[in-house]
Amino acid sequence: MAQDYKPSKRSHPPLVDDLLQCGQLAFNPKLPDETRQPNKEKFESLIASTGTLALLPVLNLLVQPGRTEPWLRAPIISSLATLPLRRRGVQDTIEFVLSVHPSSAGYNVEANPRKGAAITHEGLNAASRLLSTPPAGMSPDRWFDGISHQLLSLLEGEGEPEMDRVAAFIIGFGILGRKAYGAPGMAGWKTFVEPIFRHIDPSLVLAEEILHTEKLTLGPRTLTSPSQLAGSLQRLTSLVAFHPHPSLTKRLLQPLLLPLWSLSSWQKTSELADAKFRKPALKLLKILLQLSSTSKQEMRNISQRNSQSNLDIIVGNLMFDGRLSPNSSQYSSWKYASSADGRIQIQLRSDQDQKKIPADMASIDNAATALVICIGSMPELGSDISQLFVKLCKGWFTSSHNSNTSTILLRPVREESSVDLERHLIEVRVLLKMMELIPAKLVDDSRQVLEIVRQVLSDFSHISKSNEDLASIALSLLAIVLESPNFRETEDTESTLANIKAALEEISKESELDISSTARNLLLVLRFRKDIDDAEGASINSAKMLAEDHKNYSLALQYLTSAESPPPVRVQGLELISGLLGANSPVVNIQAIVVLFSSLLQDGDEYIYLRIIKSFIELSREHPKAVMKDLVERYVDVNEDADLDQRLRYGEALLQVIQNSTASFSGEIARSACEGLLSIAGRRGYRPKTEKKQEKEARLKQKKDKDAEDAWGGEVPQVEDQMTPENEILAQIVSGWESKRGTEDIRIRASALSILGYGIESNVDGVGSTLISTSVDLSIHILTLEPEPEKGILRRSAILLIMSLVRALDVARDEGRKLGFGFAGQSLDDVQRILKYVEDTDNDGLVRQHSRDVIEGLQTWQLKSLITVQEDQTEIREIAGLSVRPLVAESSRIGGKPRIEEIE
Repeated sequence: MAQDYKPSKRSHPPLVDDLLQCGQLAFNPKLPDETRQPNKEKFESLIASTGTLALLPVLNLLVQPGRTEPWLRAPIISSLATLPLRRRGVQDTIEFVLSVHPSSAGYNVEANPRKGAAITHEGLNAASRLLSTPPAGMSPDRWFDGISHQLLSLLEGEGEPEMDRVAAFIIGFGILGRKAYGAPGMAGWKTFVEPIFRHIDPSLVLAEEILHTEKLTLGPRTLTSPSQLAGSLQRLTSLVAFHPHPSLTKRLLQPLLLPLWSLSSWQKTSELADAKFRKPALKLLKILLQLSSTSKQEMRNISQRNSQSNLDIIVGNLMFDGRLSPNSSQYSSWKYASSADGRIQIQLRSDQDQKKIPADMASIDNAATALVICIGSMPELGSDISQLFVKLCKGWFTSSHNSNTSTILLRPVREESSVDLERHLIEVRVLLKMMELIPAKLVDDSRQVLEIVRQVLSDFSHISKSNEDLASIALSLLAIVLESPNFRETEDTESTLANIKAALEEISKESELDISSTARNLLLVLRFRKDIDDAEGASINSAKMLAEDHKNYSLALQYLTSAESPPPVRVQGLELISGLLGANSPVVNIQAIVVLFSSLLQDGDEYIYLRIIKSFIELSREHPKAVMKDLVERYVDVNEDADLDQRLRYGEALLQVIQNSTASFSGEIARSACEGLLSIAGRRGYRPKTEKKQEKEARLKQKKDKDAEDAWGGEVPQVEDQMTPENEILAQIVSGWESKRGTEDIRIRASALSILGYGIESNVDGVGSTLISTSVDLSIHILTLEPEPEKGILRRSAILLIMSLVRALDVARDEGRKLGFGFAGQSLDDVQRILKYVEDTDNDGLVRQHSRDVIEGLQTWQLKSLITVQEDQTEIREIAGLSVRPLVAESSRIGGKPRIEEIE
């Protein structure tokens, strides 16, 4: 928690003096115990009687190294670490960390006009690390139990604005995201997840205290009140929506699949129940179904393993209203029920309610309709819907076949036959509702229909020919598939079609059957289709892959552009786009994706825009020109559409793209990018719209101040806390960064210079001498003409740009590359003279240090330039002490002209 905060050297605040005085008397080992013991109580009393907001900055100051003696620093650290356990201690600690974190210094209040401290990604990480780590000497169970109530209350929105996002980040990333605390059964899971589960599905977490309550009285007993159930849904929604991590979202929602389905399809709904229970549950259910949606290949693997998808589980438990465990503990049997005011609560089942009561037809129809409407509104469930339709059709065909088969009963019908009957009825009703409401989404590919046809025709031809109507329907489905222009026989359908052909041959031989002629015709069609497919088989696989890519691309765009998509779903969409980019899929519209990524960079969720930057890097590997051009245009922002934070994000993305595509940063790309960066970093930047906005705000402030003075009858007294001189200077510097009279913001100018410097260092050849000369001139002018304290960050960037150029020249010389430009003669002397002046006179310590470093680098480079570059010697050229030159002799012998010599 310690920050680099330096208080006034002239005097300490009274609280600091009191703590130091009490601490000296209480913990000084040189004092006797009789003196220390009463002062320990006084020290603890002083800590306990002082407010958390007052203690945080003082204790944070005292724990800094060198501030106090080691024997006093340890109890101060202990007191500081336990402050979050106080009432409202968690929120006070979060606000303090966010307010003092360096990343909050450049916070744009106009873009985020909310109460409270500036919330940045770095500040969130610092607060998360602090609150998710138990203090030394305290067990994780005790620590999390102490802060859980406050964090969960913040998660419900009971704190300051945006505190629910912070609480979700701390719980999701800091606690549940760490295996030591967030795995099931660990301290973090038991403290933060199990209370939510207990109030939504008590069977998941059987509370021990329930076993010690009084015996059950007649009638139902409430396990979870409506307010507890609504609060748990709100906590879960905040945790899932503000924590964009698909794996944790699945861990939290998968165990609650059936409870969420029951609440989302609650039929005895009222306006209050709809807002507090049904809609939140439906939102969570859709997130789970979206995250668990599978591709065609994955769905086939699921079918081969005979495992159930989430939709299969819901259909199998369509009328779920709670757990029914008659042979287990009585606390394991519960149900959702309506309260007196129309809300939903959880009650224990009575003895009369222990047996499952068959549902009526109206309730089944309502539940089936709710399910089909829910899945029909989710385009990403195409494969899941088709697979469900296939399974239901298979079940219907099988039951229809069995009902037409006469059997001799050798034993009484099982008691579960009523349950099986209800299950078959539910499946049929869901099937009919799917055919009625979403007929266009039922068949995702022809293979699914062919599998149904194969099963029916095989049973008809080999087992029983009594159900000719069922076989006729199957033949009609087969005709539809074969007549489709998109149908092609592939390796996946080859075995299925072979079985269908065998069944058709058997049926066509039965002349007494009405469908025999239809079977013969379809058999001929299959043979002709085989010849056509053989001629066109070369493009089948590519067309299939292209269709799959189109589906994934559309699904990703749906995830990213839908206003209702929570962060985990948007991250899933980015993963799909990344997969298509990695495979160089032709379905991706590069220009559209670049525009989409640029718009998503404005997302308020830090995790989303950081993931977008990673996607930009992946895209730039194949399309650097399009990516850099769009980012530079948005970074320059000629039309003044973006605020400061958004432009800085574009700059961050541009920097990382240049870092990962250095070879591409040359030619026209480098020229346009450097010109845009120079226009931002220059001293003549002018933004007319910004100037008009500033003038309007100044007039409004002046009018507001005048009205306040008139109402007060004079100057309005200031009630703000007195700031130290150091803090006044820092406040002036920060306020000086902002744009004045339409000029560019100092922070965006410093950012542009930093990006330009890295571009020069990464590929000095590609930037060229003209742009480098302009960049050096601009840096020199900034160092000499803008000496104000608030422009220190700008001068730092300017001096670092010169340092980047020196490093680039040095690397080029070592590699033997001839650039054709560099520091030489009078220009070198001028640069060194100016840097020496800056080193002696600048008011910023870092600028002076950078100036010394650059001067040393220039001198080193100058000395190296006087030394001839030595070529690598890999063979003998001369032998010391002998007038023998092997290579020269060899070359003379081989390459020289023949000559005639006269000898005696």
